Amino acid sequence: MKVVIIGSSAAGLACIDTLIRFSPELNATIISEEAYAPYCRCLLTYYLGGILKEKQMVIRDITSYPPNTAFLFGERVDRINTKNKSVMLAGGKEIPYDKLLIATGSNAAKPKYYDETKKTFTLRYMSDAKKIEPHIGSRVIVLGGGFVGIKAAFGLMQRNVGVTIVISSGYPLSMIVDEKTGSFIGKDLRGMGIDIRTEEDVAEIKTNNGALRVSLSSGFELDSDAIIVGKGVKPRVELAKQAGINTDLGITVNEFMETSAEGIYAAGDCCETMDIARKRFWVNAIWPVAVEQGYYAALNMLRMQAPYYGSVGMNSMKTRAFHLITAGVLKGGEGISLFEKYIPSKNQFRKLAMRDNVPVGMAFYNNPEEAGVIVNLIKKGTPLTVDPAKIVNNEVSMMDILRPL
Repeated sequence: MKVVIIGSSAAGLACIDTLIRFSPELNATIISEEAYAPYCRCLLTYYLGGILKEKQMVIRDITSYPPNTAFLFGERVDRINTKNKSVMLAGGKEIPYDKLLIATGSNAAKPKYYDETKKTFTLRYMSDAKKIEPHIGSRVIVLGGGFVGIKAAFGLMQRNVGVTIVISSGYPLSMIVDEKTGSFIGKDLRGMGIDIRTEEDVAEIKTNNGALRVSLSSGFELDSDAIIVGKGVKPRVELAKQAGINTDLGITVNEFMETSAEGIYAAGDCCETMDIARKRFWVNAIWPVAVEQGYYAALNMLRMQAPYYGSVGMNSMKTRAFHLITAGVLKGGEGISLFEKYIPSKNQFRKLAMRDNVPVGMAFYNNPEEAGVIVNLIKKGTPLTVDPAKIVNNEVSMMDILRPL
């Protein structure tokens, strides 16, 4: 069997590793636009902060793969021919397949003011980090209060760089957590020395002898050596669309990770599957989910008929000021009840979102105990055996939570 995998990050690597494990005789070609050996994109902010070197981010030694596995780096797939069952590279080379995985991931969202000539960059790929590196001076502006923005700011602080985070919403991580949780994050970030400007956006970026002057929507102005944009990501669905494959928010697949085109599968940030907590199709663009989906795609390429029942959005962030773990839905909604408790003396906060006695969301702030247990309950849709108020009040043990009904 000839397998082609487009993308060599989490989903693509999980797929090829699983295929080799169960079917070492197959022929596989993994195609990556990037000219780098497979690395962990989650660590780019640590690279930018000088905490990790490039070689420390590499996650696969491609020389360890069998000779019937070929990696093509710095190559772009131009189109997919579903009738001939082949992919065409931008350079003109055509590669046939019996099974194809689309693991193209996502691209960073670029607002209208994005302009690399004005030292304004996204941070999605190693090439982005290398573009930013020469421009880091004494002060950097980070646009966006999501995980990428906050982690980039924290990394730069390790290099004694002054950082201002500009957030269009009223608090950090507004796409993931509720306002109360976000207020704790904002308070602790400011306590670390990070300047935060909320309910602001960029009105204009000016350059003067290499320096940047950023005008915000309020009229306030900031000086900076460089700008890092962290305004979220967009699934890369263009190849699939061009090939006539069904897409929505992401590339749509069935429970076996197969697209609307026979023999073509999708996994990772470009892929839309069932969100267990939301009970609807969603793109959970995080590394562990991409690994799961790549694994299941491989099993089904090998005709093992292994259904993938969906995922839960999860995130974790640890700085010297706080440790945050989140999962699922936290902003309420129809049929959802919220339970929360803040302990000022410990700067600890716990929040649970419940639907029909089943946890569907959680945020543990500076209190990671039992977090993993709650995440697993959310993923499995398991009802609680204890009062959720007792969990947020830290009045029950892990054994109490796990006790059968």
